[in-house]
Amino acid sequence: MTLTVKLAEQEQKRLEAIAVAMNANQSDVVRALINEKFESLQADKTLLERRGGHPKYLLDGPADMSERSKRKALVAEKLSAKAARRAR
Repeated sequence: MTLTVKLAEQEQKRLEAIAVAMNANQSDVVRALINEKFESLQADKTLLERRGGHPKYLLDGPADMSERSKRKALVAEKLSAKAARRAR
């Protein structure tokens, strides 16, 4: 993808100075700056937020799922339904 940006003279000189310091061309410098900014924005998020949050099916489930017996029964139900679908 091609991107054209008009920079003021001072900004152009800064970009050239950064390119010389990094021993790279201006396109590489802009890519590096974009990646650096994106990573810094991602660093503020938790793993769960980076992956898109809690799956909706977990949030829509019953409120008493913190009890092991309830979770175990639900998993057993889901697995038996899956096995029944495969047996057809």
